[in-house]
Amino acid sequence: MPTFDFTSLLWWGLPLAAAPIVIHLINLLRHRRVEWAAMEFLLASQRKYRTRVLLKQLLLLALRVAAVLGLVLALAQPRWTALAGWLAGARTVHLVLLDDSYSMGERGGPGGADGAVGTCFDRARDVAERVLDELAARGGGQEIAIGRFSRLVGPAPPGPGAGGAAAPVDAAAPVAAGLDGRLDQPAQRVTPAVVQRLRERLARLVPSATAIGPARALAFAQEWLGGRAGAGEDRVLWLVSDFRARDWRSAEESTGLLESLTAAGVQLRLVDCATAADEPGGPVARADTSANLSIERIESVGGVPAAGVLLPLEITVANRSPQAVRDVLVDLREDDVARPGLRLPEIPAGASATQRFEARFERPGAHVITARLPPDRLPGDDARTAVIDVVERVDVLLVDGRLAAAGSAATGRVGDAFYLAAALAPGAGAPTGLRPRIEPPAALATLDLAGFDCVWLLDVERLDRPEREALEAYVRAGGGVVFFTGPRTRADIVNETLYRDGEGPFPVPLAGAVDLLPDPASPDSPDLVVEEHPVVGVLAGQRNPFLGAVRVGRYVAVQRGHEPPAGSGLRRLLSLRNGAALVVERPFGDGLAVAVLTTAAPEWNTWARGNPSWVVVMLELESHLARARRAGTALAVGDPVTVDLQPGVDGVEVDFLVPPDGVVVRQAATPVADGRLAARLERTETPGAYRMRWQRADGSERERAVAVNVDPDEGRLERVGRERLATALTGIPHRYESAATFRGEEQSASGASLVGPLLQGLAVVMLLEQLLAWSASYHPTAARRRSPTA
Repeated sequence: MPTFDFTSLLWWGLPLAAAPIVIHLINLLRHRRVEWAAMEFLLASQRKYRTRVLLKQLLLLALRVAAVLGLVLALAQPRWTALAGWLAGARTVHLVLLDDSYSMGERGGPGGADGAVGTCFDRARDVAERVLDELAARGGGQEIAIGRFSRLVGPAPPGPGAGGAAAPVDAAAPVAAGLDGRLDQPAQRVTPAVVQRLRERLARLVPSATAIGPARALAFAQEWLGGRAGAGEDRVLWLVSDFRARDWRSAEESTGLLESLTAAGVQLRLVDCATAADEPGGPVARADTSANLSIERIESVGGVPAAGVLLPLEITVANRSPQAVRDVLVDLREDDVARPGLRLPEIPAGASATQRFEARFERPGAHVITARLPPDRLPGDDARTAVIDVVERVDVLLVDGRLAAAGSAATGRVGDAFYLAAALAPGAGAPTGLRPRIEPPAALATLDLAGFDCVWLLDVERLDRPEREALEAYVRAGGGVVFFTGPRTRADIVNETLYRDGEGPFPVPLAGAVDLLPDPASPDSPDLVVEEHPVVGVLAGQRNPFLGAVRVGRYVAVQRGHEPPAGSGLRRLLSLRNGAALVVERPFGDGLAVAVLTTAAPEWNTWARGNPSWVVVMLELESHLARARRAGTALAVGDPVTVDLQPGVDGVEVDFLVPPDGVVVRQAATPVADGRLAARLERTETPGAYRMRWQRADGSERERAVAVNVDPDEGRLERVGRERLATALTGIPHRYESAATFRGEEQSASGASLVGPLLQGLAVVMLLEQLLAWSASYHPTAARRRSPTA
């Protein structure tokens, strides 16, 4: 049956169809009867041709009524849904992919039918509802399936999703297994009842905290629609997204998937829910346009995470706005207790600002630091969490070359180990949280090195093979080692066993010990030259008045002409005034190795003899080496959380406390490699601190915590734009619309328009009316118009 886009025009215009009849009746009332002789002949002629004339008049009146009626119907925009179903074929399946990454929470522009300010996701829901309405109006064999990006990338979560809705539309029907289980709504025929239930479900959805791009959702669409290729139905893919530049600027994977989909006969519809105000049809009003800030990181940047020790932390805030922002306030909470916040004076447009603060934790365990910004245009990246694992003390291994293999660990108040231990743990008056342990070289093969923050080798003559292998495995796994040289250091043994042409952990090949000769031209110039490195930054410039007091009399020289290979990562921390290297570092595996080419004790130099800079640099070096081991697990929303367990020591069930409300999800451990067990929470849906608790075989309880945060790059709101998107999709047939001007499928989804055929019929009616009017009127012949005198 026909439907009308403008029903009010139809009802107001239908009475106008009676206008020709009224005009005709009025003209009849204006006739006046006058009898005269010649009229008798005319009446006789009229009675003879009366039927023909009456028929012409009735036809003329009907054509005029039809013309007015046709004009009214054309203005009311009629459609014929039954005709649309016949033209479109027997059945069409529509897959609607809703982008629910947290950038869709950007506020600004109209949010729905009421015109209120909303988010990109509000407009996406409105688009999905309009598609539903049009499919319902079309009728016929229309099926629709709806899925959010965050659910399409893996198995469906067991509980409520990030959008807050977990049950399928038909609560009585089980969720389909496999691909359909990832959809919010598996394919279902569109009926008025289904439309109503889907509208209610869409109203409950909100953006997730994920940063999932279109490629993984399109991969799902290719697999799901490919499974319906032989069903004899048309297939339409709706991609409802915000089309950010970070996802489409280099999108070879996405464009390849779209190309394969369209090549398989899938119709592609792109709906942009973040249309800019300067584009046709884009929203002209936008809320909170002045700021879009994002907390990029919050982490410890040194110190020792031990109880009672002051720990420095840094927070970085990025300004994604087109203008600078001032007086940015950052709210801080420590273990859910408010603490003094931070104030960033100014962040330039497109730049970041970093500020340091300090925290002191009085008890061991996992502590949570949360930073939050005031709400802005994109609330999803305004908060970030860090978990600090605090211990009672941190063990550091000092391997003293003076000790015999089976000798005592006591060294007295002399030697490298004494001066280094005094720097790392000065005493109760200056707690550092470090606990040095002095051992002979043989301990490297017998101790569990994973329990030490870093390892210091102090003038060790040689290491046996088991000791070398244990040390190298420790450094490769992310540990840090420092080699101090001295009188017992033999260059040939170091080069053969520890350097090994760059294959070993020692950073450089050695030539032998040499004296640093005085410089007669500049006798007062300092012996140490500070390079650009965070460990020795405290010695740079005028900040350290003790730099000139350090004197170096002897050092071990690097082989002449040594050039590190490209990409080796070799860096200098300190050099000597003659240009020779004194302290160098080089990555080894996942760890770092540092070589100090002089003694730790004041034997070849005066650095450790009452110079405060010695203590500062050694503590900075220890923190620098241990940073990789102390760094907490960095997880993004959507990543799994895994707990490794020891068989026979730990229980097999782990309780995961999910933020923000601490909902408990219990998971049983399963065997993994090396005979270990692991309990796994497959997906994280919300940012925050996830706590894991389990019992050990002895009845004690263990607890860990890990921070899960949003991907800050998702907060970059630059759009790809219509032109650049069209360039990226060159050769791929598609239809692009903005959500603000979205009309859907007028010809296929809402019925076939009758305006064109109606206008054509109206033109025919008007032509017939003119011909009939000319035929029914009086027209003198040429003979009658000829002059009598012609």
